Parts: sequence; C-alpha cells; structure tokens
Amino acid sequence: MIGLYIAAFLVFLLLALFVFSPLRAEPRPFPENPRPEELRLELEGLKQEAKEVSGPERIRILKRIAWIERELGVARAREAERAAAPPRRFPALALVLVLLGGAALAAVLVAYTLPRLPGGLVTEARAVEELQRLKELEAKAERANTPEAWLAYADLAFELRDLERAARGYTKVIELDHKNLKAYRRYGMILFMAGQPKEAAQVLAVVTRVDPNPESLLFLGNAYFQLGEYAKAITAWQGYLQHGGEARERVQNLIATARARMNAKDPGERIYAEKCAACHGAKAEGGIGPRLARNPILNAPDAVAEIVKNGRGGMPAIPLTAEELKALLGYLRKL
Repeated sequence: MIGLYIAAFLVFLLLALFVFSPLRAEPRPFPENPRPEELRLELEGLKQEAKEVSGPERIRILKRIAWIERELGVARAREAERAAAPPRRFPALALVLVLLGGAALAAVLVAYTLPRLPGGLVTEARAVEELQRLKELEAKAERANTPEAWLAYADLAFELRDLERAARGYTKVIELDHKNLKAYRRYGMILFMAGQPKEAAQVLAVVTRVDPNPESLLFLGNAYFQLGEYAKAITAWQGYLQHGGEARERVQNLIATARARMNAKDPGERIYAEKCAACHGAKAEGGIGPRLARNPILNAPDAVAEIVKNGRGGMPAIPLTAEELKALLGYLRKL
C-alpha cells in the first residue's frame, strides 16, 4: 500500500511538471508584424508621388504621409519595449509550492488513510493499541489485586466506553475497598448507560448523599428523568448546578423540560421526556447522544425501531411497545 501512495505522489509530481513545463521553456519570439513593412513601402511610394503632384492632391498625400510616419513611430516604440522586456520564466517559488503541496497531500494520506493492519486504518490501529494497553492493565490488576490497579483498569475501560470491562473493574474495586466512592459513582453511571435507570438511581442516590459530585448528580437526574420522576430529577440537576457542573446550559434546558413535561399531554412527548431527553437534549437538539430533531433517520422508522430495540454504540436498548414507538416518532417529527 505504501508503494501505491508513493506511485500516486510521483504521478502527481510528473503531471505538475508537465503542466508547467511550457512556462520553463525559452519564450518563442512573436512573428514579425507585416504591417510596418507595408507602411514603409507605402510611405516611399507616397513621397515619390508627392513630388509629381500639386494642389489638393498633394495636400492629401502629405496628410497620409504624416499619419504613416506617426504609426511607424508607435510600432518602433513597441518593438523596442518588447525587446527590452526580460524573458518570461517559470518562477522557482511556484515550483517549490507545487512540490510542498504534493508532499503535504502525501503526508495527509499516509497519516489518515494508510492501513496499519490488513484492512484497517490508523484509527483502528489506535484502537488496537488502546485495547492492548487495557489488557496490560487488566493483567497487572489481576497480579496485584489492589484497588488502585483495578481502578486504573476500570477508568481506561470507562474512557474507551467498554462498559462490560469497566463494570468488572469497578466491581473489583468495591470488593477490595468498600469506601471507594468513585467506583460506586461510575458503576451507577454504567447501570444508567446499560438501560437500567432504576438500579442506577438507587446506587447514585446513596453516593450523592455522601459525595455530591456533579458527575453523580447529573446521571442521578438523568435516571430519575427516564423513570418519569421529574421532581427528583429537577432536584438532582439543581444540585449539579450548585456544585459547579460545567454543562450548565444543557442542564438548565433539561430542568425546564422536566417542569414542562410534568403535565405533558402528548404521549410521544412524555415518552421522549422519560426515555430520550436526558441524552438527546430537552428539545432533541443533541447532547450526549446525537440530534434527533429534523434528523433524516426519522424518515426510516424501521431503522429507528432497530436502534431503539437493540441500542447502538453508547446508546442502550430502550424497551418500547409498537404504540409507544409510533407516538415517539410522531412527536419527534413535529420538532
């Protein structure tokens, strides 16, 4: 594959040289303009004729002679200017820029599309490196069997959104250190992301009583929101804001939405508020999850049903009946 990129760069370079090669050649002189010679011959004839005539005819010939001499003077000046002009050359700077452009293009192709593994791209290679690092941390944690080693492993798994490994790691931390609040907090967040808001709320409610960490309060509010317990969700989110949570605007929108949804009459709006708004935004504008308002996927209800039923990426499966899904899609299409 590297050979292919090198060949592509060489082809680009040859094409650039071919395109600009006429500018490097010695400029060809313009062919002689026949007009001045014709005027000179006419001038000689008129001067001879002027000697033989008189009266108005002579005056007409003399005017013609004056006009020709003026035209010949202009032609001579143009020829002198052209002769004094330096020959046009292909600027070296332009050639350097062409070469640098080709080199930059090749570098981008190599950096972002060069396969590191058979059939894989550089992003996949990084994922393989991170997975290898995760396996090394796991082996280290199993050997040491300390809360610190398991916490390092679980934190990396959580960062990589490998929720299964992260849950195992945090469980090990809790077994070894019953007072590790971070492990409890992250385990509660994983429960929420795994589509278990009730269990997540139970864990996070206990954690936030001891340590009102903004991260815990945010996910506790999200869990209550999905459960339809809007008053509790508002309380948790207000605590998030009071303790310095950074996503202030998004959470303020969620609080406003929870207050509005407490009396929502549209079943689709109620379902969205309970199941979707915590991740996709109060008005489906996007948040942790992608924007749903005016999303083209709404025109493919089967695809939406598949994603909701089975989950995708970091989105857990959401159990909805056919009627609930229909109501949800109807509401989203109104946004």
